[in-house]
Amino acid sequence: MTDSSPPSKPASNPYPDSTEQAVGSRASDDSQAGSNANQDNAAGQDAASDQESASAQETWDALPVTQQRAAVFRVQAGRETMEAFVVAFVLALLFRAFIAEAFVIPTGSMAPALMGAHKDVFCDQCGQQFPIGASLEFRSPDVEQVVVGGVCPNCRHINSLDIANTPDDTTFSGDRILVSKFAYAISDPDRWDVIVFKVPVNPKQNYIKRLVGLPNETLTILHGDVYAQPGVKTNDVAGDIGPIAGPVSGPDNRNSNSPGEILRKPPSTLLAMKHVVYNSDHQADSLIQAAYPARLQPWKSGATSPPEDSWQVTRSEAGLVAKLPEAAAKSKSPNWLRYYHRWPSSQQWQQAIAGQSLASLDPYRSRLVTDFHAYDAYLFVDADRVYDLKPSPIRVSKYKRLLGQTHSEGVFRPDFESGGDLSQFRNNLRYGSTGHATEGMHWVGDLIVEADLETAPGAKSVTMEIVEAGVRYHCQINLEDGLATMTINDGQERSFDPASGEANSDNAATSNPQASTSIRAGSRHSVRFSNCDNQLVLWVDDEVIEFDRPTTFNVSSFLPFQDVQPIYNGPGDPGDASPVGITVRGGAATIHQMTIDRDKYYIATNTSQEAMLDYDMQQLSDFAGVAVRQQEIQAVMGEPTVWSEFPGWASRRRVSFPIGEDQFFPMGDNSPESLDARCWAGTKEKYGRDRSVDPDSYRFANASYVPRDLLVGKALAIFWPHPWRSPVPMTPNFQRMRLIR
Repeated sequence: MTDSSPPSKPASNPYPDSTEQAVGSRASDDSQAGSNANQDNAAGQDAASDQESASAQETWDALPVTQQRAAVFRVQAGRETMEAFVVAFVLALLFRAFIAEAFVIPTGSMAPALMGAHKDVFCDQCGQQFPIGASLEFRSPDVEQVVVGGVCPNCRHINSLDIANTPDDTTFSGDRILVSKFAYAISDPDRWDVIVFKVPVNPKQNYIKRLVGLPNETLTILHGDVYAQPGVKTNDVAGDIGPIAGPVSGPDNRNSNSPGEILRKPPSTLLAMKHVVYNSDHQADSLIQAAYPARLQPWKSGATSPPEDSWQVTRSEAGLVAKLPEAAAKSKSPNWLRYYHRWPSSQQWQQAIAGQSLASLDPYRSRLVTDFHAYDAYLFVDADRVYDLKPSPIRVSKYKRLLGQTHSEGVFRPDFESGGDLSQFRNNLRYGSTGHATEGMHWVGDLIVEADLETAPGAKSVTMEIVEAGVRYHCQINLEDGLATMTINDGQERSFDPASGEANSDNAATSNPQASTSIRAGSRHSVRFSNCDNQLVLWVDDEVIEFDRPTTFNVSSFLPFQDVQPIYNGPGDPGDASPVGITVRGGAATIHQMTIDRDKYYIATNTSQEAMLDYDMQQLSDFAGVAVRQQEIQAVMGEPTVWSEFPGWASRRRVSFPIGEDQFFPMGDNSPESLDARCWAGTKEKYGRDRSVDPDSYRFANASYVPRDLLVGKALAIFWPHPWRSPVPMTPNFQRMRLIR
């Protein structure tokens, strides 16, 4: 019989994990053994450490107390030094982010108040110091263009620069300024502040300009001056950039559409923004030897040549001195010392330097004072006309960068005559960015005259005169009691603005401003008189004199703006051909120095696509029947007999810019070469900046203003202008260290 029961199963393990547990148990035992071993090693190390500590403690205890204290001080000093560095670093970051930051001026748009890369020139004829722009040398990594000369603003001699042998003729870096980032967090910007901001056409870049237009007003530029009236015009198609229309230009219809009140600069700002016209201290010896007529000449009403019994003018390299004899001062008609704005032509300069006489020239010949900018009157050529190997930012040591040198010296061409006659460049020499920068394009009538005046004890009065558009602005000082009186006369006496509360009184129309001064006969003083922004200002020994009533006036009340143009009635009544004069009555007088400066002239433009001009060139060309060149306008400035016939006066444009809430309108001091709120709108597309991953980055790129959010801060001071490279490197330039006005 067979067994039918199924085969029996092996007995199951009642502890299925017993094998793994056993393995684990052995591993645990091994680990425990290792742990015991490690503990034994650690115990040994601890024992050794204890022995070392005990040994170190014994060594420490064995040291004298003085050495113990010294060691403690060294450890504490090291820790405190490290903490000081960390704290200083953090504070520097906070200071830079929220309080103040240093900036370097890159270009000349604010010149001459703030200068970018430039050259400082001392005229080799008259000695006048002046800067010229050189930013174009650094527009590419390698120098592609080189500034080789500049035009003196005083004598207009063209100076050749010895860039190979004279260290101070090479290019200097821009001014280093300190900017307060906290200023506008606690107060609003003030008009005429110099501000730093993110430029709307490229918010990654900082610009520095002067703030002229404020929120909620309409700004108008006309005839070089700036006007403002409250309120703005609504733009029907403003889009997403705000409720303000773009700039509107049109004919000079001021009488039917007033632009508002003229914006007047404070005296300190006016002086900070002035431009040199003439300085009698700087005389060219070659012109003296050639008997070239002085620019200060004696004159009497109706005279066609300088009278001999009047002011006696003598010149030397030390300067010009004019003396009025007592007999002339007591004559019935006043003897004037008048300024005639002229300088030698290129041919006359060559004759004078060659020793030829220029005595036959008309001493009363003159031209208009214009918006000539010496900073823009640089002469340049392509770099390959000067160098075999161009200067490069490569191979410049840290030490040389500290001295302000940003490029290597380069290798000069063997045929380049450094400092030699600029005719070596033939037709390759260019004058400024416009090609015609040797003279200005716009007549400037706002002038400042200063005289170092000494009077004899018997003198009775001194009168200073500025002429603009044929209107004579006088400041007369009684030398017996020092009383100064302002007057305006264009054939009849005109009134100043009324004082508060007398707008409708008879006194408002008949009284002239008066003030007491320290000037008396028999004394010597510096006297400065200005006619700028429809306001007369007097300084005595650099102190502004306060008058008993406003010295401001509204020229449009007696001279329509379309009639504002220079006047010339011949040498006997030169008008604007001799815009400055001074006379002394009753006693002898000496003028030891006279300087004449001009005010800023803002060009009325609303585009960067055309030349920076006030004139409607198409209108001028239509009138003439041919295309009018800019050099032809400059020629008109030097021909007084054609001023009355020049149609350009009527073609000067008026441009208005409405400014809304939290919007600001800045302009550069160097109006002909400044890309600012007048003309930067639309340049985004021109320079390819319209492509951005963030569409809001350039939302203000077509706006003629700076929104409040893009303001960075207020410029405070020039703390480190370029150092001189001679007589020793890094000679501080203390003359330019100053507060920014």
